[in-house]
Amino acid sequence: MTRAQVKQKKMAGFGIKTTTAAIVKTLDPDAPLRENASIHSEDAEFERALFRHVFGLLQSGDYEAAQQVCEATGNYTITAAMNGMVEYRDPVIDGVVLNPEETIARGTKRKALWRRMCLRLTRAPQADKYERAIYGLLCGDLDSVLAVSESWEAQLLAYVQHLAATEIETYLRSNDRLNLATGELLGFPQSQACTIGDILNALSKSPSPIVRAQSEHPLRHIQGGIITNVVAKIMQDARNKMERVRDEIEESNILMDNAYLLRFLAHLALFLKSIGVDAGAEDDAVAILKFYVEDLVICDKGHLAPLYVSQLPEEAAIEAYSFLLADISDPKKRAEQFALADKFDLDILNSLRRTIQRVFDEHENEYPEIESHKELDFTNESPADRQLSNSLLWFVDAKMWDDVVDSANALYLRLLLSGKIKSAQNLHAQLTNSLLYDVLNDFEEQVDYSMTEIEEGHFPGTRSRAEFRQYEALIGGIGLISMWDDVYAEKVVDGDRAWRFKAKEVIDRVKPALVDLICGWMTGDVEEDKVDVIHRLRVLYIPYLLLELHRVLQQGRAVHSRYPKDALEIVNLVASEELDIYKLLREDGRLEEYLAAIASVSLVVGSDSQNGIWRV
Repeated sequence: MTRAQVKQKKMAGFGIKTTTAAIVKTLDPDAPLRENASIHSEDAEFERALFRHVFGLLQSGDYEAAQQVCEATGNYTITAAMNGMVEYRDPVIDGVVLNPEETIARGTKRKALWRRMCLRLTRAPQADKYERAIYGLLCGDLDSVLAVSESWEAQLLAYVQHLAATEIETYLRSNDRLNLATGELLGFPQSQACTIGDILNALSKSPSPIVRAQSEHPLRHIQGGIITNVVAKIMQDARNKMERVRDEIEESNILMDNAYLLRFLAHLALFLKSIGVDAGAEDDAVAILKFYVEDLVICDKGHLAPLYVSQLPEEAAIEAYSFLLADISDPKKRAEQFALADKFDLDILNSLRRTIQRVFDEHENEYPEIESHKELDFTNESPADRQLSNSLLWFVDAKMWDDVVDSANALYLRLLLSGKIKSAQNLHAQLTNSLLYDVLNDFEEQVDYSMTEIEEGHFPGTRSRAEFRQYEALIGGIGLISMWDDVYAEKVVDGDRAWRFKAKEVIDRVKPALVDLICGWMTGDVEEDKVDVIHRLRVLYIPYLLLELHRVLQQGRAVHSRYPKDALEIVNLVASEELDIYKLLREDGRLEEYLAAIASVSLVVGSDSQNGIWRV
């Protein structure tokens, strides 16, 4: 009969007769042990579920909840056993009152005896395995707890509690607090694992295949390292693994394949730092955090990165933050990063400078210098070109006008030396559509700024602005050539007055602009370290502009006969010793090409003139 049936029969006044001797005859909790009998299978099933639940609560350290469950279900024996865990404390003898309401002694005075009571219950064969495990958990027994522990963490707890109980027993014996020689006290089993390291080794060799497999998990290795206080070595090993992948010594490793491990280590480093615990060399922790920031960027979680960047030393923070900013081109995301940088007090100005430098360095080898005007690219823009151009908008948004101009000059130089005309034009258009030109124009119109205002306003210096304006003029001149080509392509009939009027307006803009460039482009004061590259630009683009102007004027014959004559007059500029344009033609290998073009236009002018090419 079940316990409920027994209670009903007792209440009805009937005697209890059992048909099976193996079933207990009384209801008290000790009946199975005292009568050497079992309870009904339904009761056994219920109690197993109950004991398993109580065991789980004790494992998690929720002793109060475990007591409440036992009291609610009438398991007062377990409740009493749990009370035995309370250390004996007498306020009068100890001289310390931990709780003002406690004025009398309380707790278990003979703890060793209580421990052996629980230990004997773990050996009771009639008891359920979870009931035995409950008593084992209370007294620090190993075998009874391992029998129901199915995870690495559960078995680790069992081993640690057993080791603690063994240490207590050893201390009591060594101080003559226990006398096992008389046989009055049951001997307490000694732990075979004497250190935490021994315990971890035992877990790695556990009879349970589940626990053995869990022991091999990287997080368990890290947990073991924390427990055994070798965090410094863990951090150093993790840094080395990440750096081997970064340096392309390895293609991948466990940290690269399992991002959560890097996240765990980053937060571990931050936690240990917050509580003042040494986690090894600072460089290792800093490297782990930097790698984690990079991982956040790769996983498109850049909005989280500034929080972790703020935990880094200044130089490392700038380096890590620049890695994030380098890949951001969306205006909304740029605005978000400015707000986050302000929130976490990051050095946004120097971070931006490092960002642009990082982008420039990353693509440095993608811009070989061209050898001839034939390699000029008027149609293509590479992803690297776009990233470089977009990166300058960080400076624009931050109103770092001096940095915008200096970086734009460097980028113009790189693009033009490699013949990337289209990309240079797009850069010019991007900057034109920003606030930069408004600021520069206002600054150049007002010459009464104080030095303080110039420094605080991040205004560029005179030489930088002059160079910037020269690049602007060159891009403008090339744009005018394209404008003429578009207009000339529209020509249908020589006598079309509307077209001729439109074409005349364009030529009259092209000619003075290109003449100014041919005669004066990049001839002013140049920084010493730029003299050679600026000369290379002049060799590449002055002959190009000259021959393009010659072509425009020669084609302008369809508009008016005077334009080919203007082309001839430019010969005087080319031959000038003061301008040295002919030397640039010769150095670029286009002098003969220009002379042939002059000869051709001379024939045209001659055919249009009564006196030939000689005008009297």
